[in-house]
Amino acid sequence: MTEIFSQLGRACSIPLIFALGERSYNIDVRELQESIDSSGGRKLNESTISRCLSDLVEIGLVEGTMRAHSAPVAEYCLTSTGQQIYRHLLQIRHLAERANNEETLLDSMSAC
Repeated sequence: MTEIFSQLGRACSIPLIFALGERSYNIDVRELQESIDSSGGRKLNESTISRCLSDLVEIGLVEGTMRAHSAPVAEYCLTSTGQQIYRHLLQIRHLAERANNEETLLDSMSAC
């Protein structure tokens, strides 16, 4: 469990888990990078994404498979444990958004 918390503390892990959790199909490193870049989050280069994915695979949150092409391509998806973590992270994100909205509402009310 310590490995999971340690890994979730890395800047690359949560954006990758969100990007993988929002897909119902396997996704490669290039698609992950595009997804993270388009979400407005911190930009991650391919080597950082690849290293982080390897670590997430090692602790059992992500599964990687090779797709046969002219050059083999690794594709990734969340494992069942990774999906559980993703669902909890979604709940935390919703709570944070709600708290932020409540703060904004309180700030606008106190400005009157």
